[in-house]
Amino acid sequence: MTRSKTVRRLLGAAAILGGLLAATAYALGPGQESELIALSNAWIDAEVHHDKAALERLLDERFLVTLASGKTIDRTAFVDRIMKTEIKPFEVLNEVVNVHGDAALVISTTKDHTTKFTWIAVKKEGQWRVISETFSKITEPN
Repeated sequence: MTRSKTVRRLLGAAAILGGLLAATAYALGPGQESELIALSNAWIDAEVHHDKAALERLLDERFLVTLASGKTIDRTAFVDRIMKTEIKPFEVLNEVVNVHGDAALVISTTKDHTTKFTWIAVKKEGQWRVISETFSKITEPN
């Protein structure tokens, strides 16, 4: 067999294997998406009920949040802020849930379309933990 035929066969096999891996990853997606939506719901519940222990379980120790003002704070400052703020129950619309291996990007808006949340989670020891969030205020289009 010539070298070029060998290379073509290897590339063909790699393409097939890549397709199988992509199909497997896609098959895993919906379960992971459900896990991330459950994480989002648990996070909202922890904020509304001022559950500090739950927030600390859900948010990675190196969690950073960028507020709509542009200020970035760490997990401790964020949790302290939540503990001091009355948060009424709210629901979000999950516009994007993209899983990339052990990392995920979630983009949500409040149902009243006033706030957008963009957050990133990583899977550690089988559990999703949020590492970053950015708040954006939604304004009327010009």
